[in-house]
Amino acid sequence: GVMPDGAPLDERLEKMVRGWDRGVEAALAERIAPARAARLAIRWAGAFPLNYRNISTAEEAAEDVLRISELSGEADRGTHIYPPAPGAEHRLKIYKSHGALALSEAVPVLENFGYRVIGELPTRLREDSNSFIHDFTVQPQGDVASIDRAVLEGAITAVLKGVAENDGFNRLMLVAGLTPSAVLLYRAWFRYLRQAGMTYGLSTVADALGRAPVLAKALIDRFTLAHDPSATGDVAAIDAEIAAGLDAVTAIDDDRILRAFKAVINATLRTNAFAPAAAEALAFKLDSSKIPGLPAPLPWREVWVYSPRVEGIHLRAGPVARGGLRWSDRRDDFRTEILGLMKAQRVKNAVIVPTGAKGGFYPKQLPNPATDRDAWFAEGTESYRIFIRTLLSITDNIVAGKVVHPEGVRVHDGEDPYFVVAADKGTATFSDVANAIALERGFWLGDAFASGGSQGYDHKAMGRRTSFASSAAATCRATCSATACSCRKR
Repeated sequence: GVMPDGAPLDERLEKMVRGWDRGVEAALAERIAPARAARLAIRWAGAFPLNYRNISTAEEAAEDVLRISELSGEADRGTHIYPPAPGAEHRLKIYKSHGALALSEAVPVLENFGYRVIGELPTRLREDSNSFIHDFTVQPQGDVASIDRAVLEGAITAVLKGVAENDGFNRLMLVAGLTPSAVLLYRAWFRYLRQAGMTYGLSTVADALGRAPVLAKALIDRFTLAHDPSATGDVAAIDAEIAAGLDAVTAIDDDRILRAFKAVINATLRTNAFAPAAAEALAFKLDSSKIPGLPAPLPWREVWVYSPRVEGIHLRAGPVARGGLRWSDRRDDFRTEILGLMKAQRVKNAVIVPTGAKGGFYPKQLPNPATDRDAWFAEGTESYRIFIRTLLSITDNIVAGKVVHPEGVRVHDGEDPYFVVAADKGTATFSDVANAIALERGFWLGDAFASGGSQGYDHKAMGRRTSFASSAAATCRATCSATACSCRKR
């Protein structure tokens, strides 16, 4: 008869004989350079407790060692999703150094990604490490779209580390195959629509998108085509796909929600979503007249700023306008507050600068001022800086008398370089901060960007004294016709 192939058996015997530590080192050496594999094995292989070794292979341990060795510091986390085997339970691991992960920290995150958590097995690695491997058994709720596992791991890790938001939009990755950056866009648009008066809650909106995955993706493609400088594609084809997708929606609420997203996309004149500045915060410059249902008065332009750390809005009544920025404490309706202030500013400015503007920001990660006022103020100031930098990331500059558009931003609204700010409630001392940013970026207004600074000039006083500073007057002349506003000496 034929001799059975002994190779697999030999391999198993060899693994048993050579022992755990050598097995982990050998498995590491298949993935990384031998010298590094040896170093990691010496450090970590012996740290796995017996119960782990009894139920896990050396290959699995090698994977865990690599993930744990990448952790840096107490706040860091790691995630590993196992490829789903047919009929088997879904598994994923979360890694943490400096102590165990609280279940109350992990479970809501996984649920927002569309998993039901069935069980968890923690493993503490011995010795000085105090590192933990949390092995979760999970069940995806509903059908799973095709998505790159590494991308999903990165997204879960970002939420666990607190650098991305923990909400129901995250499950759009699992059910609609959206990328993390697409989910971020929907989250930013939703927060804007809530500010603009949309009454639907987050889970209702996330469900509506989840029920129309093809349409949800097509809307992102449409936005990308309009604003990514490197994007190419057939606008008509995507528009047809969106129209067909909307026709297929039967529920009235879903229809309203999806059309609201389409309106924001259509109204967007500029965004930094495809520029390097997006890493800090997103900015969307909107033609307010194109968004149905906005409360009056309609701004001429508005800029929505979104990040996990801060949200903000800047409303302008016309091309040449100024007004203060406010540190708002109204999380869900600061746009309403700022709109009222813009209205007042417009009336107040009727005799000086052509028209009014107002902006406001809401810091979302403020420490408690009662326990640490300095930390509270520092976070507020940094939120203000992020807000200013993000507004400038989509604003034209003037260099040697010529208008220069911002890098990485597609411009759908022509030239618009006149952008000045001032102080308002909570930001009285911030003008120097804003001017420092303007100077650092070479913004054409320099320290006249934010009036009220210790060096800059006061637009209002200048206005009363017959004209404002020459650079501002020159732009005023350049950006408004003589009939619309008077830049000449009164």
